[in-house]
Amino acid sequence: MSVKKNKINQDKSGTDNQQIISISFTDVDHFTEFFSYSKMQMIQLTAEFFQSEFLSIQIGNLYFIRHHGNQGIQVCGENLNKYRNFVIICSENEEEFYSHRRPIDPQRTIFGFHRGEVDFIVPQGGTIVNILIPVEIFHAYADQLQRHDLDDNFLNKNYVNLLPTGMREIKDYLKEIFWLAEHKPSWLQQDHVVDIVNNDFLPLLISKIPTKWNSKSSLKPSRRAKLIAQAEQEMLASFEKPLTLKQLAQKLESSSSALSYGFKELFGMSPMRYLKVRRLNAVRQRLKASEPENFTITMLASQFGFWSAGHFARDYKAMFGELPSDTLQKTAKVSLGVDG
Repeated sequence: MSVKKNKINQDKSGTDNQQIISISFTDVDHFTEFFSYSKMQMIQLTAEFFQSEFLSIQIGNLYFIRHHGNQGIQVCGENLNKYRNFVIICSENEEEFYSHRRPIDPQRTIFGFHRGEVDFIVPQGGTIVNILIPVEIFHAYADQLQRHDLDDNFLNKNYVNLLPTGMREIKDYLKEIFWLAEHKPSWLQQDHVVDIVNNDFLPLLISKIPTKWNSKSSLKPSRRAKLIAQAEQEMLASFEKPLTLKQLAQKLESSSSALSYGFKELFGMSPMRYLKVRRLNAVRQRLKASEPENFTITMLASQFGFWSAGHFARDYKAMFGELPSDTLQKTAKVSLGVDG
């Protein structure tokens, strides 16, 4: 079945114990809405038209999810408590990924499996794979393999570095699963596949995780992680006010160079560019959520610190590939029930 609604193209196929969902998104907000059950917030970091490809495979109680986007995004939200969520970078992009302000090595690091908040940054063109394993199933297999070290205290660390050879084995297995989903989905619908995947993949994943006493498996936070987190909070509280880099540094009792290096390391941009990106995303969300007749674009832009209507329209189009008036027009059509 193929449907198109609100810029989402979706194809589904499957049986009672297996389901494949393939979706294309051309709007970061619609991508966010798709994950509304997990209370995710997604911010588009890099400029131009957004395009995202999402593929989810359910095999028994396990989920294998692959996401590739053409723009960088920042993701925050809550993890799903009933799953162990293992995240692997499957990207040729050499730019660094970050989760909870810690650098992720695509060749070694698995992350995201603790039961807390989600916080990571995917650079432009990045590809990630999520493996969702019910908590009870993960621990049952860990106990079978006598990996009693994989307890809650260890898993709550959220990161572990594997040997590169072990990571390659896991990625090769995942490539096979996604290839079958795309080229031979009927094979994945066979009843015995659930047992095969459980008995092959879960022992593979667990066996490649080093013991918690291996100091090389831990990750160091970004040198300026705390400073950047404080700067973000200050920015979010100052959306409608002018704010310079010097003023931000003074408020945080830091230096402009430390802030610049930290934002460049984490987000790939300057602090003031990041502030503009967050303000543009905020305006876009308001344009989509409000009744069009209740405000003007100029009025809304000024609420987020954009005092020049011409400069704002230029920056908005460069960021999202359309003018703010285009976004507002689409909002009006949706509110009227018109299919644009």
